Amino acid sequence: MDRSVWMYQIERATIEYLEHLSHFLKVAEDDRVKRGKSRVHCPCKNCLNWKCHTDLKTIKNHLIEKGFMQRYTCWEFHGEVKAKSNTSVSNCNVEQNNDSYNNDRLNEMLHNLEDNVAEKNQNQFQQLLVDSETPLYEGCEDFTKLSAVYRLMNVKAVNGWSDTGFTTLLEALLEMFPKAKLPVSTYQAKKLMCPMGMEIEKIDACPKDCMLYRDNDKDLHACRICGKLRYKRKKDTPLNPDVSKNGPPAKLLWYFPIKPRLERLFSNEKDAKLLRWHAEERKRDGKMRH
Repeated sequence: MDRSVWMYQIERATIEYLEHLSHFLKVAEDDRVKRGKSRVHCPCKNCLNWKCHTDLKTIKNHLIEKGFMQRYTCWEFHGEVKAKSNTSVSNCNVEQNNDSYNNDRLNEMLHNLEDNVAEKNQNQFQQLLVDSETPLYEGCEDFTKLSAVYRLMNVKAVNGWSDTGFTTLLEALLEMFPKAKLPVSTYQAKKLMCPMGMEIEKIDACPKDCMLYRDNDKDLHACRICGKLRYKRKKDTPLNPDVSKNGPPAKLLWYFPIKPRLERLFSNEKDAKLLRWHAEERKRDGKMRH
């Protein structure tokens, strides 16, 4: 029976539905074991593959009570890979090897990201998953809101378009297709693809690059080396003892902490293995190789 039929059209209390559901749970469990994970994504209408559970009985109960989320005939979060095709069922193939790539690696990216999201970013991550399931427009089967932006950003990078030019393109597309769920600018597109952004530490600096206002110097109003004022202001303006209330700094250093960047690099299991190759797998026979 076609998945679109048993998942969405027949009654969930029937034996037929329960038999197909048991097959789905077996596929999900096999994928969990293959990936070495302790939890399984729940594709019910409430969890939307965002929430995971260790007990398959919980997922089974959710799918009986609430049913499957819309447009999930290809079980991308449970080991299947989407292939280019015109039908929803033949559009899915069971993953045969670890080097398979799905729809522009979006689902792989979400899989890798899911276990590395801090609590403060859970809402943004949930929105990312919703965007990955939302059709670009009503009736669209080939692109979601997220995959469409991913594709457009890829075209932008390949052709070397400027941010201004890309914004103009988005504005034109929205005029032509007003019902499409596209961002209105390059900035909005980048925020949609990377809602959690990168951690940034902003540090006030001397305009002559003598020093940074950090650690023991974080409360100074002027450079202890050249005497230049820390802020963009007139010298005769009285200073507030609170350094955060004296206006913008004369110079600002943007520091990207290395730890979160390394965590992102190592969050992908395959990439992490390659990054560890020099330490774990290279031959140590005293010979130099290139």
